[in-house]
Amino acid sequence: MSVRRFTGTTQREAMRQVRDSLGEDAVIVSSRKTAQGAEVFAIAEAELDAVGTDTPARAQANGNAPEFAALAQQLLAEVQDMRSMMHEQTGTKMPIDNRRRLYRKLRAGGYSDELARQLVALLPGHLNQSETQFAAALDWLQQQLITRIAAPDAELDILNQQGVLALVGPTGVGKTTTTAKLAANYVMKHGNDNLLLVTTDSYRIGAQQQLAIYAELLDVQMHALADGDSLAAVADKIKGKRLVLVDTVGMSQRDQNLARRLAALRSNKRDDSTRIMLLLNSASQQQNLDEVARIYQGIASESALRINDVILTKLDEAAQLGGVLDTVIRYKFAVQACSGGQRVPEDLVAADLRTMVSESLAVAETESVYSGDDWEQQLPQNFSSGQLFSHSRVIRSVVETLRKQVPGFGLVESVWRHQQLPQPESDPHQGCALIRWAAPQALQGWQQLTPHLQLSQSGLPVLPPYLQSAEVNLTIGADSAPAQLFDYLPEAALLDVFDQEGTGWLATLNLNHRLLVEGKRLPVVAIVKEQAVPLSRARIEYRGERRELVVKVAAVDSLQSKHPLQLVYGELHGGTNKNPVQRRYWLVDGQCSAEQLGERIRYALQLEEYGRLTRLAWQQLDKLIAPQDEQAQRQALQLWLAGAIAAAAVHIEYAQAPECASVRGELLSLTGKRGRVQGDKLVSGILHALQGYESLQAAGRELAS
Repeated sequence: MSVRRFTGTTQREAMRQVRDSLGEDAVIVSSRKTAQGAEVFAIAEAELDAVGTDTPARAQANGNAPEFAALAQQLLAEVQDMRSMMHEQTGTKMPIDNRRRLYRKLRAGGYSDELARQLVALLPGHLNQSETQFAAALDWLQQQLITRIAAPDAELDILNQQGVLALVGPTGVGKTTTTAKLAANYVMKHGNDNLLLVTTDSYRIGAQQQLAIYAELLDVQMHALADGDSLAAVADKIKGKRLVLVDTVGMSQRDQNLARRLAALRSNKRDDSTRIMLLLNSASQQQNLDEVARIYQGIASESALRINDVILTKLDEAAQLGGVLDTVIRYKFAVQACSGGQRVPEDLVAADLRTMVSESLAVAETESVYSGDDWEQQLPQNFSSGQLFSHSRVIRSVVETLRKQVPGFGLVESVWRHQQLPQPESDPHQGCALIRWAAPQALQGWQQLTPHLQLSQSGLPVLPPYLQSAEVNLTIGADSAPAQLFDYLPEAALLDVFDQEGTGWLATLNLNHRLLVEGKRLPVVAIVKEQAVPLSRARIEYRGERRELVVKVAAVDSLQSKHPLQLVYGELHGGTNKNPVQRRYWLVDGQCSAEQLGERIRYALQLEEYGRLTRLAWQQLDKLIAPQDEQAQRQALQLWLAGAIAAAAVHIEYAQAPECASVRGELLSLTGKRGRVQGDKLVSGILHALQGYESLQAAGRELAS
């Protein structure tokens, strides 16, 4: 940020210099009369918008970080006050910005700045600029949070599991009481014959006696392990028991003995059934909860143990629930139970996510001490080393989720890392549910051909993509896949082969196509207008919006076969762009049922942007691909990566898994994008994640948090 000084013989002359240099939108910092005339200090509005992200680095470089940052924040506050005053004086209202209001609610509720910015960036535009839509925006936000939290459907499902269940967590989090509550609920559900209680707490005075009292009341066996003993010491007692509840000694996340204590919970004979349950104190601050979860999860993994489940305790003492819910979302924990109170067993219940999320947001916006402009801070396009490491957790989370959710993404990482095309598959059709064939012509303004894709049963892309070249073994045929989607109208002879073999298909048409009806070749528009009949009406997700799809069909003649085909006309209603109704035309086989047609249309619409997204990824990759011996080899590598990244973006955009909802927000946060989720934003986010992850590995900081 640079504040510039302008001088003139008059105030008007100085202001003219400001406009000429900085534009009409320049922000005046101060002005005064001088002996020579007038002096004005001003800053360009674009530089002012960048203060949030640019200030720290520049301040550090100048060696006066605290003073510079304070000045910048003071300047921002004064500009905001001036804008408010101007609106009051002119009698106009400040623009409605529901994103700012939601950000304040999240921060006041205890959620982290990182998650708050991710969520508000996803708010659809039609819910933002309207005060009457704030209730709907708040409902949307609650659903976004609920979607990101995993919880079992059955009440206290953990009691239906078998094996060893060890409760771990810091001192005072409520492990012993929670163990007693679990034991009491188990006895009521399954009886007391096949339950064993084990305690490793030999430090806290009265800890073993407290659990022994509960064991006596429930009439279940209990065993106390001596300091240094592992579960192997009670192997004989474990035999024949359906469930073993282990109450562990409380350990601070910073205790040097934590690794040894967790390793003792691993039994070589029962590793698969040892399940670690982390207890989180809901009344703790978000930063403390984050540290507990990060360290416990990391140390457990070093001992070949996994911590995927949590029990939330002390809900009755928590003033804010946002902190603990933020931690659950951040580390992708499953909330197995919630505890609030000392009563055994009444005060242990299944997680009511909707109620918890609603209570976490039930705070007045005025309670937030955070500036309404904080959520607008964005990450720059190129990470500095400090920004890279501070966001390493998000980068790692994105890459790990892509590996799990997008089949074949590990191959993309390998190709990105080695800058070398993979070997062609011997049987690319194996296990393929559908194939999406790209048009044999390049998109306008581009010289490359869009790759072909294989699809899963749910119509989502499966990697790798297949380039349209002679070296690829992916060939069009009736036995390629149970159903085929074409981004163009193939030859009539091929469609006739499909018809004979009973292979389903759908081809995308345009307004210029003409089809046969009773021997006459007519435009598809005329056929729809005169003969189409309504078939269905449904709500679908399309390019980040909830749209209504109206479908009509009309029978047309096949060019070679005796079997009729179906011309399909679709209207997409409810868009926020300039054209609220969008029209589509398809041709399908005559044997396609209404249910199959609905699925194929949805898959075709999901992949509609694939060619454009591949071109976008190609352009962004242009400076990132290493030089190759041959230009054709480099172009093939660039096109393969572009097609793979675009396919991954489409997969994440339309996948329904809760993990995908979370990673969509993380991808947008990496790029600083806002608004509805769209493929072009996800493409940029995936590229940022790949670059960032590679940089972290190169710096030896892959596991940095």
